[in-house]
Amino acid sequence: MGHRHPSKLNNTEVSHARARWLLRAELAGCPECRTEGDREALEDLAARGVFDSLMTGFVLARLQHWRSPVRRPEYPATAYRLAPVGERDFWRGPTQHCMRVCLVEGPCGTSVDTASALRELRLMPMRDRALVLDDIMDGLSEDES
Repeated sequence: MGHRHPSKLNNTEVSHARARWLLRAELAGCPECRTEGDREALEDLAARGVFDSLMTGFVLARLQHWRSPVRRPEYPATAYRLAPVGERDFWRGPTQHCMRVCLVEGPCGTSVDTASALRELRLMPMRDRALVLDDIMDGLSEDES
């Protein structure tokens, strides 16, 4: 595309340039760029690729909302286990499945291992991958608002 979507993104964990571009397109409400970016993300399921960057950014951003002063999680833990029930119920089935195998690691939950989730995504039909991407983009957009 020959135009830009100006936006200062809050989520520094979305590190892949094309993933950040897609998130800016989503925030700008640009359907042409969103379609192009979705297609690219759905096809790039490599480690450190577009989808990986979006998923990592999503989990790390949402962790900030999931933290509770009364419940101290131990890591590693799945993103599904860490998420509150209300948010898990909001996710579509394929997203719930991916979050059951997406591991949050590090001493304070500072890193995400998406290898198993990416492997599961590769096995899903494109329709289910798109549902996961939609849930991830919704969560990332919510954090940018």
